[in-house]
Amino acid sequence: MSPDQVFAIVMGSIAAWTVARVFRGPLGEAIARRIGGAVSNPGQSDQQITDLQAHVAELEERLDFTERVLLQERQAGQLRQGELP
Repeated sequence: MSPDQVFAIVMGSIAAWTVARVFRGPLGEAIARRIGGAVSNPGQSDQQITDLQAHVAELEERLDFTERVLLQERQAGQLRQGELP
């Protein structure tokens, strides 16, 4: 066997092993569900969306509060431009 053939066999084996590991993992399971026509639980996705919307709303409230506090401090002269409190 020539060195090129040995290299090709080794690389082919490594590639086959890697593909097998990938398809036996979460990616392979997702592909299998997709091919099989299985649909994820739509109720779970709806709940995740609702949770994310609530989280974003909470973050918006915190941002609004922070903006109001900074504006009040600036108007009171406590915060000069370019300085931190």
